[in-house]
This record gives sequence, C-alpha cells and structure tokens, in this order.
Amino acid sequence: MRTPLALALALLACESSSTRALPEPAPAAAVSAGDALPVAPPPPPPAVNAAVPEALRGLVEAHNARRAAHCAPPLAWSPELAAVAQRHADRLRAGGCNLVHSSGPYGENLYGASPAGGPTPADVVGSWYEEAARYSFARPGFSMETGHFTQAVWRATQRVGCGLARCADGEVWVCNYDPPGNVEGQYRENVLPTGCR
Repeated sequence: MRTPLALALALLACESSSTRALPEPAPAAAVSAGDALPVAPPPPPPAVNAAVPEALRGLVEAHNARRAAHCAPPLAWSPELAAVAQRHADRLRAGGCNLVHSSGPYGENLYGASPAGGPTPADVVGSWYEEAARYSFARPGFSMETGHFTQAVWRATQRVGCGLARCADGEVWVCNYDPPGNVEGQYRENVLPTGCR
C-alpha cells in the first residue's frame, strides 16, 4: 500500500507537464500523513528594468505576452544585447535605414516604420507575431515568411535587448535574442502551438 507521501509525489510527477514550477518535496521524515504538501506561488512577473529606454519600454512585456501563449518562459531584458542592437540600429540609420541583418552571434528581428513615431512596442512585436498564421506546426522549420515569429516565441531564448533609430522619413527597430532561435532541427521543441501541445 502506498503512503500518503508516495501518493502525493506520484501526483506531482503526473503534473510535470504543467508550466508552473513545483517545490522540491520535503524529506519523508519532515512530512506526516496529515500534512498537505506546499504549493509554490506563481513566479513573479519580470521586473521593469529602469535601464530600458523610454521608447522601448513595453517590448519585454509584449514579447512575454505572446510567448506565454506558446508555453515559452518569459524573457529578461539584457542591457548588453540592447547595446549591440542599438549599435546596429545606428549603423542602419547611417545607411538610410535599409533593413539588413547584422549577421552577429545573436538571434535578431528587424522592423521598419514610416513615418517615425508611429508604432508602439506592442505594434512591433505584434507585426512579428502575425507571421504565426503562416507557420506550419505540423512541419516545423525555418521560413523567411515566419522567422520573426519563431524567434520571438523560441522557448530556449532567455534574454532580449533592443535598439531604435529614427531616420529622415521613418525608424528602424532591432531586437537581439540570446540564445538565438531559428536553429535547424530544434523547431518542434522550441516553437509550440497555442495550447502548448
């Protein structure tokens, strides 16, 4: 016959597909038959980083709202990635704001808008996310038509940093991701459909 602790641990094992973090079980001697196992509170939302430039505030939240629908963990803002992204945005401005990838070591999404000052951070991330309608979850892989979406929701990515440059007749947004997404052979486990199955 199973003890209450063994039954509780078996139930915890069955819930391992849940996205909620579960606490470590207490040692058997510390839990009696009448004690309920503690339940971990949900993780706190990522803190708003004062280092995020005002024009870019909301990018992390917009990413994380979309990522949550695909069971991807929340991203954290990275000042280091933001500096890399800003340098590239400044280079793009110097070249007339033509959207050209940096070919750096990070994942990267670009967005251009005209006139300057129009889109919000939610608009930028939303435009990348719209590509989800063209993504084949049945046959996962890279496509030029869906690469912004897959990078934005890539489960293994942990950090994001972005930059923004205003041009004479528009603006360019650059977001860098670490670890980078869009890795061939890893789409099935990193780009889940909504509902996470």
